[in-house]
Amino acid sequence: MDRPEGGKQDTLESRAYEALKTAIITGVYPPGGQVVEELVAKQLEMSRSPVRIAIKRLQAEGFLERYPNKRIYVALADAQKTVDALYIREALEGMASRLAALHRDDTDVEQLRAAEEALDRYTQAEDTLHLYQAEIQLHRTVLAACKNTQLERMAANLLDQESVFRYRSMLMDEARGADSLREHKAIVQAVIRQDEDGAERLAREHVHKLLQWVRRTQQSSLSQAASPLRPLSRE
Repeated sequence: MDRPEGGKQDTLESRAYEALKTAIITGVYPPGGQVVEELVAKQLEMSRSPVRIAIKRLQAEGFLERYPNKRIYVALADAQKTVDALYIREALEGMASRLAALHRDDTDVEQLRAAEEALDRYTQAEDTLHLYQAEIQLHRTVLAACKNTQLERMAANLLDQESVFRYRSMLMDEARGADSLREHKAIVQAVIRQDEDGAERLAREHVHKLLQWVRRTQQSSLSQAASPLRPLSRE
């Protein structure tokens, strides 16, 4: 079989990456669960090559781990690493939102309004998965509007690192989900009206509230003496 042209292959790799990442975040592949390249390729109806590349990318991002027996497992959720990342993200997204308010253009405004409309649409439909994806897109839209590619790249990487806990908070805490919606909309409006101080403050407060949720969850787990999830047998 001939290898697909470059553009098509890139599309397959992106599709494999997004599908596998979403499956990890939403718990289809739970922490400690084994990911088998051949089975994933069969489920996605594609060759193993793009799946292999997607797995390597997810390994580099910390979602997957390869063990000495060469098998691939979903990394165990690490609340402390997430807290550490959120402290950094709080500062970066605050600055990015400030810069977005300063530098946003008409195209950015259109994209921000579209992202805000998507939040409303999926909230009304009670579609948690698509609402989560819309929230991520909103954050990425604000980051793109800051017009600082290095800051955008660093903040986006941290956004990915805490995605498991972000999705979990949406499922476990309806009140937090409602608060998060209001916070996102407030950030968007501050950026659109070019309120740089307000945009930075609101973005920092938003990330800090997620940080507090993760810490409460971590403390609750410890107080209940819950056993940590363990990877499946690697024998």
